[in-house]
Amino acid sequence: MASIVLGIVISILVSTQASADEFGDTASELLPSLVRWSITLLGLVVAARLAWQAFGRAVTIAEVPTFPRYMTTRQQYRLGGFIFVIFSCCFFLLLIHENRDVIALAPLVPAIPDAVIQAAKGQSAPYLTVIAAMGAVYLFLLTKEAQWNVLLMVRDVIQSWISVPQLAKQIMAQIRFSLRVPENAVSEIVANSPEIVDQDFRKDPNSPDRMWAEICYMKWWLTQGHEAGDDATFFTEDSFGFDKLMADFQLTSPTMSQWKAGVLTGLAAPQATQLIKELYNRFARLVACYLIYRNGSRIDLRNEANKFGIEIDAPVHDNPLRYWIVYIIALICSVYLGVAISAVVYDVLQGKGIVLAQDPNRSMAWVMYSLCNYGLAIVVVLLLRFAISSLGSHSDPSHLTTYCWSFLVALVVGPAGLTVAVHYFGEGNLREMSVVSLYYAMLRWGLGPALVTVYISYYLDRQSCSDLPDIDNSLRTVAWRLFNCFGFAATNVFLLLPPLLSLVAQEGAIWETNKLRFIAAGTTFCLAFGLALAAQFALKKERIGTVLAHKPA
Repeated sequence: MASIVLGIVISILVSTQASADEFGDTASELLPSLVRWSITLLGLVVAARLAWQAFGRAVTIAEVPTFPRYMTTRQQYRLGGFIFVIFSCCFFLLLIHENRDVIALAPLVPAIPDAVIQAAKGQSAPYLTVIAAMGAVYLFLLTKEAQWNVLLMVRDVIQSWISVPQLAKQIMAQIRFSLRVPENAVSEIVANSPEIVDQDFRKDPNSPDRMWAEICYMKWWLTQGHEAGDDATFFTEDSFGFDKLMADFQLTSPTMSQWKAGVLTGLAAPQATQLIKELYNRFARLVACYLIYRNGSRIDLRNEANKFGIEIDAPVHDNPLRYWIVYIIALICSVYLGVAISAVVYDVLQGKGIVLAQDPNRSMAWVMYSLCNYGLAIVVVLLLRFAISSLGSHSDPSHLTTYCWSFLVALVVGPAGLTVAVHYFGEGNLREMSVVSLYYAMLRWGLGPALVTVYISYYLDRQSCSDLPDIDNSLRTVAWRLFNCFGFAATNVFLLLPPLLSLVAQEGAIWETNKLRFIAAGTTFCLAFGLALAAQFALKKERIGTVLAHKPA
């Protein structure tokens, strides 16, 4: 698909170049923009399609590929897929349509060659070809399943927010080790299966007799759902292979009868045991997915699972508000150091040498603005999460739902705090603007707090919620977690480049415009990096005598 798009774009470039030669200067000015928009629109359509396909790609459960749409509720699956599509399209749009913002860093970073700058400004055919190739590579990444693929890492994170695949694995584990078959079902299964006796359901869970008895129960339970006829879509799904599973059950039944009679032929005892285990896992996988598929909420799922014979505990959530001080301290330190270091680095790049005597008042001012923007957004989101969990609710929202409203709250609350700070303490004509106009102008700075709030909320939940995997704090993961923090901070700066590069120094300001933009970009990176480090390394699971608590599952 990516190669097809690249071929189409090259054809457009060739034809537009010919048109430019034919029609003169006017076409030469308009056609590059037309080509860039053609690349953008065509790529967006393809990116949306590939992203949706990538989100629905099979995940391995019990060594069998299983589609994510059967491992969460339909509403959550659609929401998760929609968010991944929006993310993929927005990132593609920034990569292709806003690429010249990166070139605009040229006055700040003299290392960018003049030839590249002129090619970008003129939107020459070679430059547009390179942009098209970048877009094709991006689209290819949406199709490439690999551990190093950062785009699909984002997909995996979003899927984890809707409990894919951990919920299905949790249910399978409960079936394997904690299944208690209801008494009414035991009577019916024993009556219709001569090789099974009531005692089989109370034997060791690892014994073939117990596993076979529970296989018969799962078959009976699934058959009831299949015969009801309400879930034909589920039972006809090729990846589940329901008909083949039933056929394999029939083929295995004589082997189990021989086992019970003590006259096993054809297979050795270890082989027969392994055959039973594999069949058990396949049935457990199908039951887990069917339970999830049939129930639209976690409460309904827990009720149905209890009727089936397993218990799914409600997730245990720790108080998120108790960690606010960790993030505020990290925010203050990151901004203060970010301003100072960025100012020194800019002077070095401009050939002024190492000038350590920077104005400390500017660092403190930026700390205040960041606290009003990022700090307020973080505290408000944590406060709302604490209030919601304290009041209690009949619903059981997924992490994805929580992060969606957290993003939106931070997106509007952060600029509100920044508006108040600028209105009373800002420089130049900003203080003369009306509050409404100033808030509208400050909204562009809401994306940073929104992204950071979701990031730290996710890693906070990894340490304080029982239904998400814990952060691996071992030494072997330090390098990867540092890279994760760096990548998040770099992405944050990339997404904020348009507003960062639109900054203009006020009349009489200490820093000229280019230095202001460089320091703003550097401080934004340091702020995001510092908060990411706090999220990854500052929170620890409960130990004796520690303050930061974690309730295990």
